[in-house]
Amino acid sequence: MKVAIIGGGASGLACAITLKRADENIDVTVFEKLDRPCKKILATGNGRCNLSNFVVSEEYYNGDHEIIHTVLDEFDAVEALRFFSSLGLKIRDEEGRLYPYSMNASNVVTMLLSEAKRLKVKIRTDCKVETLDSKLKINGKDRFDAVVLSLGGKAAPQHGTDGDGYKILKNLDIRYNPITPALVQIKTKEDLKELKGIRFKGVLFLREENDNDDSPIKFQEGELLFTDYGISGIPAMQLSGDVAQMTAKGEQPLLNVCFTPDLGLKDVNRYLQDQLDAGRKGSEILYGILNEKLADYIYKKNKGDINKIALDVMSLPLTATGTKGYRDAQVTRGGVGSDELNEHSLQTKKVPNLYITGELLDVDGTCGGYNLHFAWGSGIKAAKEIINNA
Repeated sequence: MKVAIIGGGASGLACAITLKRADENIDVTVFEKLDRPCKKILATGNGRCNLSNFVVSEEYYNGDHEIIHTVLDEFDAVEALRFFSSLGLKIRDEEGRLYPYSMNASNVVTMLLSEAKRLKVKIRTDCKVETLDSKLKINGKDRFDAVVLSLGGKAAPQHGTDGDGYKILKNLDIRYNPITPALVQIKTKEDLKELKGIRFKGVLFLREENDNDDSPIKFQEGELLFTDYGISGIPAMQLSGDVAQMTAKGEQPLLNVCFTPDLGLKDVNRYLQDQLDAGRKGSEILYGILNEKLADYIYKKNKGDINKIALDVMSLPLTATGTKGYRDAQVTRGGVGSDELNEHSLQTKKVPNLYITGELLDVDGTCGGYNLHFAWGSGIKAAKEIINNA
């Protein structure tokens, strides 16, 4: 049996290795358009490679829940650790996040490629797949018994994932849900240049445009960062996929920033009044709880009105106008849904023996190793299906 895997990233190599371990006689060829595989892996986790997480469940993912179940039901944290161990990778745990013991992504790539070489997986670099037809013929030449699309989405095109997979899907008449950047910085309507560089721990709330009942769609807590275009930090990135989807529809979602999540409005008002009673003037009344630049900004914005200042400390309103683009994004939201796949499978309905893994599927995870976990799991799931269907 001849199997082609288009894309030499995490899901592609996990698939190739699993296939060859199951049957050494399977002819497996990985097509990689760059001069080397796994370039995107090298950039994950700031070069440390957050491989997975001890706590893996559906709540950490967005997208098609049937596909999420299909993969996670067979690939949990224990299975992930078993796979890493089989590669010879010792794992380090940092508050549930799993990293290579060396804290170096290059070791992950080295071990993957070493195992692929040992198993005699063919890896063709500098080899872009221009066409794939319904008979599983690649570039009009080589025909395969099964093909796996593991090309990734459009996020981080500088690492090779520039959307080639969507062209192939369109040519095969395989539909996919609208795509947007995710895990990326958020742009705001308000000019925040004077706050650029200010970091703080707080809560970011996301609300629908014209929200009247004051109930957020979602919220995230953690370290946030003001930028000249808007807001960044993990909480902003976690909400960015929703923001991108909403703004793509022409909406302008509302954001609220809480700078004092452990204090109530009465606490903030009392604090401010105490500062006034102590003889402090102007924005000095905020210096004990906020960065000085931020305090100056909020005081000036509200012209010294104590009640309005307290409200902004608790819930500074911002309007999202979109997000940064795919070049800055870690993942792509949207993609092929379960309606295009066989039941509980990663095999497409329209093209038999064609499988889809990783970011091309309508699944994206939060920060914490969840996207790489899904990549490994979906690649291994596709390999097992190919073997069972042979």
